[in-house]
Amino acid sequence: MTTKPTTPKAKLKFNYFIKFFIFILTALIVSTPLYAISESTLDMFAENGIYYYNPDGDNGCASTSTKLRGDNLVEKAWNFFVSQGFNDAQTAGILGNAQAESSFSPTRSSNGSYWGFFQWGGGRKDTLDAKIRDAGLGQYLDSQYWPSGAHEKIPEADLDRILEIQLEHTISETDHNWQNEIRTANTPEEAAEIFLVLFERAVNGESEVIYYAPFAGLYYQATAKRRDFAIALYKQYSGNGTTTFSSPTSSDGSNVTIIGDSITAGSISALTESLPKLAPEQINAAVSRSFTEGISIASSAKLQDIVVFALGTNSPNLTQADIDQVITTIDNNKRIIFVTNYGTIDYSSNNDLFKNAAAKHRNISVANWHTAVSADPSTYLESDQVHPTASGQTLFAKTITDAINSNTTDDGCSITGEFNSLVLAYAWPEYHSAPYFEMMPAYKEAVARRQSEGLYVGGGAHPGIDCGGWVTTLLQDSGYEPEYNKTSPGPCGTSCQEPWVQSHGWTRLNPSGVIDTSLLQAGDVAFTDGHTFVFVGEIPGFNSNIASASYGGENQNSGYWRTPMAGREDLISSGGTPVRWYRKNR
Repeated sequence: MTTKPTTPKAKLKFNYFIKFFIFILTALIVSTPLYAISESTLDMFAENGIYYYNPDGDNGCASTSTKLRGDNLVEKAWNFFVSQGFNDAQTAGILGNAQAESSFSPTRSSNGSYWGFFQWGGGRKDTLDAKIRDAGLGQYLDSQYWPSGAHEKIPEADLDRILEIQLEHTISETDHNWQNEIRTANTPEEAAEIFLVLFERAVNGESEVIYYAPFAGLYYQATAKRRDFAIALYKQYSGNGTTTFSSPTSSDGSNVTIIGDSITAGSISALTESLPKLAPEQINAAVSRSFTEGISIASSAKLQDIVVFALGTNSPNLTQADIDQVITTIDNNKRIIFVTNYGTIDYSSNNDLFKNAAAKHRNISVANWHTAVSADPSTYLESDQVHPTASGQTLFAKTITDAINSNTTDDGCSITGEFNSLVLAYAWPEYHSAPYFEMMPAYKEAVARRQSEGLYVGGGAHPGIDCGGWVTTLLQDSGYEPEYNKTSPGPCGTSCQEPWVQSHGWTRLNPSGVIDTSLLQAGDVAFTDGHTFVFVGEIPGFNSNIASASYGGENQNSGYWRTPMAGREDLISSGGTPVRWYRKNR
């Protein structure tokens, strides 16, 4: 895995007038700080008319972590390492060491010499301490938080961020090739030993010395205790990580189960029309059904990979225990979609529980019926303000279908599932100078498949090597927007993709021309004259927050051909003209 290095500050080589103009303009329109970047990068920006670039581009959605998901610190750490591509046995081995080192306490220390989840020491600890302080969390380095369990006094948002920094710091430490070595492990015990030897590098007198041959010349102690911890963690969490549930790019309904009440019962025709392979027996709906009755049905029914839980209207006072029971009843390898409630009574508590569950569990999302129907209740609801009209039934089906085929959380803040995975599978994680024709293997296969299906890939003489073809392929294949560039005025190249998003209700983020790049979110699409690219956000191992490709015309020697890769486009302007940013409406 790679991380973005911190590079020294440098100055753009513009004349004083340009520097003064850009300084004033940036101060007026951008609330985020200027970033320190390398001299060579700044030279490239200067040569290409790039005057401002935010390489981090936080999505601005929340102050808490958007990467850690789980009900406790162990689950959050487990999901993090699984999301980094470690399998369950390897993750168990890593966390078996964390349990031995700190009992899963991110602020644990005995005397201040060693600190944190994995008990860093020396210069490694100093580097981590600096990251904690830079994040404004330096107060939690204090000795009052050193004892085991003392971290429980820390507010959850701060504690999540402390843990997240440490987990990312773990990935950033690549000494002794520990990440590649541990990926060879097939058992929790083997992974625990490799991590201890190559990452922890500890000798502390524990029993049963085990020598790890690949690290020849330096031998460390591994212990039965760490292996036992790893085995126990594997038994508890195996199969429950972030990448294990089924998440198809686009569903026709064949893999869906819907459990609902009278709202669902009245919308069966609309649901089967929206999801053409959703069989009637896959919809279990009844008038006046309670949330508890739905849980009972889920425990005994044969469930498909995606379970839509469209209940709560008849149970307005749900508790966290009710939500937890749904989660434990339905297999962790399945996706769960909660449907928010709307009616004449206050369902905000129910809806908050649904959204909180989606925020904590990557296999859970929300179909926001409440928001959808709130746009025009008189059109979508009968006089009782609960049951949908014919138009409302169509909207109800669309809301559920969109949630099934979307990889975006309800608040639009983070993209899960196929989007990040396909960016990493389809696009080179580093920039390559044009011309560059070699495709990632998965993208090459995707282009061939899409061509056989008659889907747009662009590229002319070199199918798939095209900015508009790349954006279309990513948004369609990931399920982020399955219809992108499929319908009128498409499918076509960049020239009609901006009219497509405009005609399909996407929001222009910078109608005045000015964009605050800190507000960009994964999935936002940019257009300049003759070019388009997509914002992908922070993806570990991907060396940019944007992914792009470039079409070079029919000339094989054109200097513009680039397969999909980590992009270097300016986020604000191109040739002095503002970049036009659009976002899909939720």
